[in-house]
Amino acid sequence: MSDFIATFVMSVDLLFYMFSSTKISEFSDIRKRLNTFMYQALAFLASKNAAEIRYKMKRKTNYKIIICLLLLFLPAVGANAQDDNTFSPNCPGATTGPDIMPLWKIDWETGFSHEWNRRNGAHERTWVINTSTFRMGVTPNAELRLQIDESTTHTPENNYTGISAAAIGTKIKITDGNGALPKMSFLGTLLLPGDSRSHYLPQHVGIQTHLLFENELSNSFSLGYDVGAEWSGDTNNPNIFFGVCLNYQATDKLSFFIESYNLYNSQKQDDWAKPGRASHFNCMSEIGAAYMVSPRLQVNLYGDINLNEPSKYANVGLGIAWLLN
Repeated sequence: MSDFIATFVMSVDLLFYMFSSTKISEFSDIRKRLNTFMYQALAFLASKNAAEIRYKMKRKTNYKIIICLLLLFLPAVGANAQDDNTFSPNCPGATTGPDIMPLWKIDWETGFSHEWNRRNGAHERTWVINTSTFRMGVTPNAELRLQIDESTTHTPENNYTGISAAAIGTKIKITDGNGALPKMSFLGTLLLPGDSRSHYLPQHVGIQTHLLFENELSNSFSLGYDVGAEWSGDTNNPNIFFGVCLNYQATDKLSFFIESYNLYNSQKQDDWAKPGRASHFNCMSEIGAAYMVSPRLQVNLYGDINLNEPSKYANVGLGIAWLLN
């Protein structure tokens, strides 16, 4: 828990440093401060995962350089761009919505979760002790995304902790939707690899591509659906992802959702079924709620079960989404 608190406090300090004296319309300042933030964030991670980082440096893997090069090629926008305070968090839920962050606005989505897994003979408990996703609008129709998660897992044989997710991506709006025509966006993500000693990260660069849709059914209900392909880089065939999420806006601040999200692989997977069996499908369901404490702050909670073996898997989580600027 001390590691989680330290990570949380440092993240807040770094982000306030970034924006305390910057005009958000000045692209060069944003780029410099993002560069500073990435350097300090990676230095912090290095201090906690020194052996893994040293190994990556031997392989000449430098994520900071990759991220900064991407920022150099982002289109600059004039200082007279309109300020847009609309805020649509992506969390909670596995089915990602199509909404884009407003220009130069930054959303920090963080939290923790606890997972019990006894599928296929496993006896694991995993705490995601610090999940952080940053989303920044870089054009009126596109956002940049960065994810870094840290987890700790307990098994009867061993305990281990480390970076459990590291990814960079973009979401691009295709259409705003009109009537029966849904909102539509494209989401592309690169999964950054770990070394041979990493318990969570893939050994090779992975790719995820998704098409995101949403229909307004009424003033209170909306339906989101998400179709994509996900390849970790370590498997022979990609997983096909498909999810459907029904959202209910109970009040101006309170909303509920229920969703089904599923994976399909053309090769049967042993860890998707009961011991001694294999399955093409991994079927999950999630239910949760979100509350807008203020126009810039959302709190949420959620729970998941595995429909292949409902009594053998559960996950519960609590999170926040914060519009930083």
